[in-house]
Amino acid sequence: MKKHIIKYILDFLVIVLGISVSFWVNKIQNNKENKINEIHVYEDIRMELNDLTEMINERTEKFTFDLGLVNKVLSESLDAKYNYNDLFVAVTDYRGFEPKIEIYSSLKYDGGLKYISNTEIKVAINRFYSSNHVIYLNMEDEIVVQREILKHLYTNYPSVLLNSDSKEFDDIYKINYFQNIITNDLTLKSLLKSKQRFMSMKLRGIDEYKFSHQELSNLIDKALSN
Repeated sequence: MKKHIIKYILDFLVIVLGISVSFWVNKIQNNKENKINEIHVYEDIRMELNDLTEMINERTEKFTFDLGLVNKVLSESLDAKYNYNDLFVAVTDYRGFEPKIEIYSSLKYDGGLKYISNTEIKVAINRFYSSNHVIYLNMEDEIVVQREILKHLYTNYPSVLLNSDSKEFDDIYKINYFQNIITNDLTLKSLLKSKQRFMSMKLRGIDEYKFSHQELSNLIDKALSN
């Protein structure tokens, strides 16, 4: 009887040990697969960040140029290096910011982001890809003001819009004409002042976006090099 009990105990211990070893091996295998998947996620996001670099730099340059032109118009210090179309676009048009984030969106909805184990990278990803990023907060307000500017020009100064395609006058004449209107029309000037403020906020927003972009890039580069 005692021998049977010992045998049963040994058999039980062998089964328990076998199950434990199996769980341990599976855990190691899962951790290995998760680590591989995590690296793939980092590589995918890094590729998207690389693609966004050129777009961020291009938008930063355009936002800076447009704001500089509006500043000069409002201070009546416009110089000869600008042409009429530059002025027309800066005052009446709107430059948006719509980065392509298909890879992030795919990882988010396919569940790929769950493989990220680095808390610092998780926080940086949420910060960079947040829909509440500073750059987006005032864009709608700028669009509203831009439409009001166009409406005001349509109604009161149609020549300003027609001059954009006109060959009848040179750029100097058209710029001076537009500058005089902005200087003397307080309604238009106040609208442009509002647009200037939203453009300034947009430029600050893209500077923060660029910082978040660089921060996330550095963290992922560090993770991939380990």
